[in-house]
Amino acid sequence: MTQFTENQIRQSLKSPIAIPLQMAGFLSALVFLIGFTFEVLVINNLYLSQHFLIAVLLIALALWAIVEIHTIRRGSIVVPLRLLKIALWLQLLLYLVRATAELMIEPHGVGLAGLTSGPDFGLAVIFAPLYLILFITISRLIIKAFSYAEFLRANQLAQQMKALERAQLALQRSEERYRLITSWVDDVIWTLDDRGHLNYISPSIEKLTGYAPDQLLQQPLSVSLREDSALRLAQASQAALEQVELGRRIEPIRLELEQIRRDGSTFWSEVTMNGLYEPDQRFIGFVGVSRDISERKRYESDLREARDAAEAANLALLSANAMLHGQATTDALTGASNRRYFEEALAVQITQTRSYGEPLCLLIIDIDNFKAINDNFGHQMGDLVIVELAKLLQAGLRKPDLLARWGGDEFVVMLPHTQVQEAHQIAERLRLSMAAHVFPVVPQVTGSFGVAELQHDESAEDWFARVDRVLYTAKEAGRNQVKLSARTDPMNPVDPA
Repeated sequence: MTQFTENQIRQSLKSPIAIPLQMAGFLSALVFLIGFTFEVLVINNLYLSQHFLIAVLLIALALWAIVEIHTIRRGSIVVPLRLLKIALWLQLLLYLVRATAELMIEPHGVGLAGLTSGPDFGLAVIFAPLYLILFITISRLIIKAFSYAEFLRANQLAQQMKALERAQLALQRSEERYRLITSWVDDVIWTLDDRGHLNYISPSIEKLTGYAPDQLLQQPLSVSLREDSALRLAQASQAALEQVELGRRIEPIRLELEQIRRDGSTFWSEVTMNGLYEPDQRFIGFVGVSRDISERKRYESDLREARDAAEAANLALLSANAMLHGQATTDALTGASNRRYFEEALAVQITQTRSYGEPLCLLIIDIDNFKAINDNFGHQMGDLVIVELAKLLQAGLRKPDLLARWGGDEFVVMLPHTQVQEAHQIAERLRLSMAAHVFPVVPQVTGSFGVAELQHDESAEDWFARVDRVLYTAKEAGRNQVKLSARTDPMNPVDPA
């Protein structure tokens, strides 16, 4: 059997060859009948004129048959059609020769339209068999062409059937593979119809929930959910359906839902669902996957508890650090800054003051006759006086000012961005507030104040010594007063009072 390429089969099936073949066969038969009838009439001496016009008609019909065959697409011109073309050209050539021979033997040489004598008997005897042979040849070739076309169609149909069988086999294998996967995979695969009812559910549902697939089919997915989870699923599904009504595709939906097993226990599952569409994009329901995430939930719970414990420990550590920091920077009795912290802060402030050229003042406060308070009222009452005084002084200072207990009954105050005259006013206000304050048990408590502004290139030690000198000047002058020093000359402190 002849083997044909796929391209030959495809091209032949695309070409409409039936109608041209039928027309060519009809025209060839008509040419044969007219020509053969003419020759028979000539042989029997029954035709006497207009034989040339008959020849012209036959030539035209033969040429028409050739044109019909030429209308067939180029890709379909294979062996039977090539031979048929040759036969049709021979038919045309035969009638041309017949017409020419008839003209050549015309005795009077009359024009084309004036032929009156009958055709030659001998030519008719020769050409009649040729007509028959050529017509039989053309008929066989047309039949072969039709057979060839049908063979190509049958061949293509056989190939399509084989392709269909292969596709069916592949589909069957794919379905078997899909069933195997859905049977063994832990995740549950399901589909919902447009009413929200389960119309497919994988066998793994039985392992997960204890329900067989047929026990849940045609029921809503929410049948195995807790009430709050069912509500969240309904809300998500409604939002998706609203998108469908607007002509939009559904975005993937992910939910964590609490499901109920057949034995009444519950577990957490992660549900991923999306829209299910026909090939024409018509929405027909949902397809989804449910995965058991109980283990992950336990891990998350353990992690959350560990994080809470770590945060509690961190908070306790911060509290302890704050307490340690407070103990390291504050005076245990009064809550004011201690001497060590004050010295560190003052060193930093001195550096900034000199960098920016700003003023900085220092106050030293000493309680008058504090020893007498301890002797007369006891050390516990003396401590209460110190605590009360620390609160009083802190209340009278500005936010940037720093108060510290220097030791015993002595306090120091750092006054940033403050010139000596303003510092003197602050000290005087504190002195009056102290003298007017009612302390527990002790009738009155007063204090002596020393004030000095930091001078250029003056060391912290010299500055403290200068303030300390004016403090003792205040005590020697009768206590309960403020003395200040505006110059570094230890022999000539300035006392604007």
